[in-house]
Amino acid sequence: MSCPEELVALEAFWHAKRGERLLPSRADFTPLDLRPWLGNLAMVVVEREPVLRFRVTLSGTRLDDYRGWNITGQYIDTVGEAIAGTLPHYMVSLESRQPVHFIHDNSANSAIYRTMAKMLLPLGDDGITVDRFVAAIYPLRANDSLLPAADYALAG
Repeated sequence: MSCPEELVALEAFWHAKRGERLLPSRADFTPLDLRPWLGNLAMVVVEREPVLRFRVTLSGTRLDDYRGWNITGQYIDTVGEAIAGTLPHYMVSLESRQPVHFIHDNSANSAIYRTMAKMLLPLGDDGITVDRFVAAIYPLRANDSLLPAADYALAG
């Protein structure tokens, strides 16, 4: 199974915006810049006090359609078991300051879109500390969802 072309293009855009820095900042991405992906994006803020948590500040309209509800304002660890199961991927991206790709089992949320390709892009206003993520999610073709997750080809 291959990485959806939308994720490949978005990761290339992230790298271009990052330039020589470890991380691009939120200010580097305007809604106009993100227009090709906007409905499939979520913005997730890193909150460090009193404990480390990830709060969704924006959920794209297509994501809401895939899921069946809007999760804006909610924490990843409280939204539901399937979404809370993505926390280890957020931690890997937070610690590595690199994009992370993975397969997300969406079957608990949708009978139509069961397997999703997900990518986390870390952002940092100071160029060093991850303070938010752009999360991009695209459904995989029906035939692709039958393949094991190990066959998922990562971009970059």
